[in-house]
Amino acid sequence: MACELNEVSAVYKYLLDKSSRKYKCPKCNKKRFVVYMDMQENKIISELVGRCDREVNCGYHYSPKLFFKNNNFEYTPLINNSYKPEKKETTFHSISLLKQSLIGNVNNNFINYLKTVFDTEKVENITRLYRIGTATFWNNATIFWQIDSQGKIRSGKMINYSKNGKRSKYVNWVHSYQLKNNLTKEFNLNQCLFGLHLINQSKKAIAIVESEKTACIMSQVFDKYIWLASGSLNNLNENKLHQIKDRKIILYPDLGPKESDNKPYNQWKKKSDYLSRKGYDIGISDLLENKATEEQKSHGYDIADYFLDVPNKTLIKNDITTENINKLLVKNGQLQNLIEVFDLEILSN
Repeated sequence: MACELNEVSAVYKYLLDKSSRKYKCPKCNKKRFVVYMDMQENKIISELVGRCDREVNCGYHYSPKLFFKNNNFEYTPLINNSYKPEKKETTFHSISLLKQSLIGNVNNNFINYLKTVFDTEKVENITRLYRIGTATFWNNATIFWQIDSQGKIRSGKMINYSKNGKRSKYVNWVHSYQLKNNLTKEFNLNQCLFGLHLINQSKKAIAIVESEKTACIMSQVFDKYIWLASGSLNNLNENKLHQIKDRKIILYPDLGPKESDNKPYNQWKKKSDYLSRKGYDIGISDLLENKATEEQKSHGYDIADYFLDVPNKTLIKNDITTENINKLLVKNGQLQNLIEVFDLEILSN
């Protein structure tokens, strides 16, 4: 185990819970609510104080400062200098557990969905690159393993998919399952970007999206980038990006309502600008913001949704004739946008 301590936790008293624990949101009633913790007392402030991770569809956020003000409590955001935060070692999953998860992939709905989009070779590339596994012990859910740049397995995120590639809203974690079933006594979670282990394989520019599914799909659609995923809109932070500070980074946030100031693009643009000032070679793509339709925005499309929303998916699965490509370009200006933005090479027979 490696000892890691977030320096911020040694200064600020109230931080969002870093574990995978979620509560019911006071506003939308979905179990997607992350509470604020009192780091000095190691307890939650209140089940009302926190942030819903349905950032666009709900947006509930009740800060500790506002909670203390509303209840006429003294607000002391910094920890006393005499406080010595406990140093917790990061826990890692075993490689044997990961290998075991690969055995049940024949029953994996996500992988079987990918076979309707790509040919067999590309699907095998995805499962090999990202080490996609199956939780045979938990409804055959897809396991997205978070493997760091040293090859250590930080976590396994479990998501159920339907046969058409639609995911369940409920997320579980391998370590949570182990703790609940007394398969392990303790697990100190310290997440990394999904796909981080791939940065050692080439010096390509790095593209970061929100969801693991999107990273997997785009790795085959546009392989001039290394595609990583933050796991959610709010999970993009400097703590996760510091290992790729010396690489060129391009952010591809999901779409959100046009009129919303809190839409994903605006949130990641602020983070991009902040990190640029700190020396990161980072930018953000406005492709979806400028080219997507209002319907696509209302459905919260990501870059993979946008690319797959092409009438003839043989463009992805097979090479086609130049004549057919030209016909598709006439019918679908969206396809032309992608060819231009990504500098795609169209192969013809």
